[in-house]
Amino acid sequence: MKKVRRRWIPARSGLGRVLLVLALLVPLAARAQDGAQVGAQEGAQQGAQEPAEEHPGFLAAKGRVTFRVYCASCHGPKGLGDGNLAQYLKVQPTDVTRLSQRNEGKFPLELLTRIIDGRQPVRGHGTKEMPVWGDVFQSPLSEQMALPGESGEQRAMRKIKELVLFLETIQVGVQPRKPAAQDGR
Repeated sequence: MKKVRRRWIPARSGLGRVLLVLALLVPLAARAQDGAQVGAQEGAQQGAQEPAEEHPGFLAAKGRVTFRVYCASCHGPKGLGDGNLAQYLKVQPTDVTRLSQRNEGKFPLELLTRIIDGRQPVRGHGTKEMPVWGDVFQSPLSEQMALPGESGEQRAMRKIKELVLFLETIQVGVQPRKPAAQDGR
């Protein structure tokens, strides 16, 4: 039987695959960077676009992280009130996916902000004298990287805003608002 000798094909070896991927990705990355620079220049000229850090979707994504760290142990990972600690509490945690349903289809933005901050007394969240989350969020330890020059009160209000925007995204049985109508947020 005659032995057939294979030709070396770059895409079949490990190094060949890496080189092939780099050859394809480098031009794409350069185009994307050029596009981002052009987009940033256009945005600066128009002044109409908001920075990504202020976009409601970005803020809600940050709020999702805050929810997972601070709220999911009681309210559950999906906000259904079935967290790991729920069974040990005297008052069952609220199903936060139905806040709008229980408020005649309207998301209770201001009320929820006050509840989380601690100014609105709610069973299981402490008293007026102990604004649980308002105090916790004021601490620079409440996140990995605090914004430079941000006071504790500003940090607390920003984190509460992010959390409330996230909670608005997980409401069931109601149509979500369009990001353009921000109601002064």
